[in-house]
Formats: sequence, C-alpha cells, structure tokens
Amino acid sequence: MNDKEATNVVAQVTEHVFAVDADALTLFLIVLPESLTLIDAGFPGAVDRVDEAVRSLGRRLTDIHDVLVTHCHPDHAAGLAEIEAATGARSWMHPADAVLARQGQGFRPWVVSPGERSRAFAEEVISLCPPTYAPAVVRQEAQPGETLPVAGGIRAIGSPGHTVGHLVFLWPEDDGVLFVGDAANNVDGLQLSPVYEDLADGLESLRMIAQLEFETACFAHGPSIVGDAAAAFRRLWGDPASS
Repeated sequence: MNDKEATNVVAQVTEHVFAVDADALTLFLIVLPESLTLIDAGFPGAVDRVDEAVRSLGRRLTDIHDVLVTHCHPDHAAGLAEIEAATGARSWMHPADAVLARQGQGFRPWVVSPGERSRAFAEEVISLCPPTYAPAVVRQEAQPGETLPVAGGIRAIGSPGHTVGHLVFLWPEDDGVLFVGDAANNVDGLQLSPVYEDLADGLESLRMIAQLEFETACFAHGPSIVGDAAAAFRRLWGDPASS
C-alpha cells in the first residue's frame, strides 16, 4: 500500500484526535507523544485499517496502550479481540457490556427508533449483523462517572439506552471532545440512532449529554461536529420535555 492510500484511511479532527475510516463506521485515535488511545474496535478485520492509519501517522500498533469501547454491538466490539492481540493494549468497557463482549455476544433485544429510515436500517443492516464474535479479554471495567487514567484523564459517562452499558467518553483536551458512540448519530444530520435497547433511557441520556460542555463531537456514524458541538445537542435535546 502506498502512502496516499494509507493517508486516505485517517483524517485529522482536532489537534490530537484523528478519525479512522473502518468502512462500516468511524474509529478514533487520540494521538499523544507518549501513547495512542483507540476509541472503539470495529468489525473483525478493523485492525488492518487501524494499522494503516497508525503507520501513516508515523507510529506503530504497539503505541496503542488503551482501547475505549463504547458498547458491545458487533460494529464496535467484534474486532476487539484482534486489536487486543495485535497491540497488547488494555481495553475498557462498562461492566454490563463487558460481560457480553467477553462471551462474544453482540446483542440484547432492541427496539427501532421512530421513522422509516430507522426501520429500514434496522431491517436491512442491523438484523443481518452476525450476533456473535470472537470473545475479547476486556481487562478493565469503566464505571460511569469515573475518570480513566488514559490520555491524561478521560471521563467515562454512563449513557444507557442504545445498550444498558453504553458509555460516551469526554476528553477535556482540545477544548473538549465527546466520543459519542451510538448514543446518537450524525448521518444526514444529528439524530437518534436507529435502534435502542430502551428508547426512553436513550432520550434521557441525550438530555444529559446536552448539559455537558464540549466543542467537538465524534460519531461512529456520520461526520464529526467540530466547533460548538454541545449547542447542537442542546438544540435537539436541551429541553427536559424533548423527545
């Protein structure tokens, strides 16, 4: 692979945050001199895209010391076992979703969000995802509200709804970067994810997120919002009565 092809895999979002194109979704790297941190692990085979991205930045896979996984669904966790093996990194998940990832189980029962787009995506994409994957180790469990000793300190925030153990990660550097996972997506604009285990909990989590302060929001699905990102959440979910 030539340098141009490798560079196309990765794009800079903020000074230290880079987006990695993993085909079905976007993964993220926090790039610091002392280490790299990967947000989410993608499907099986995503380690190859991560390797391309890391090499294009002049680094090595073993520079990844930590992998923060937002939740247990296959597009976020099915590639974790391969990434753990290739990097030796610690992986972090909410205890409730870590249980499933260690068993290689991708799903609990879910419901579809309102709207034809969500219904079609659930039927045509999510329902066809393999429900199992290679079990991961998940060495560390991230408790909601805990500041993890990762990338100089990153806050794990409980955001149940999409899954019971869903986490968003708030990094205070670069004026505040929120790694949203699937609490919401930004495909054709900021909106609900297509499915939730509990939609009411998901909406409550979005109202909570709307009260946080962050300049950049990084989405697994859809482009990042760079600049005044928290205001975009407040416009949709800042009203306690919003739905």
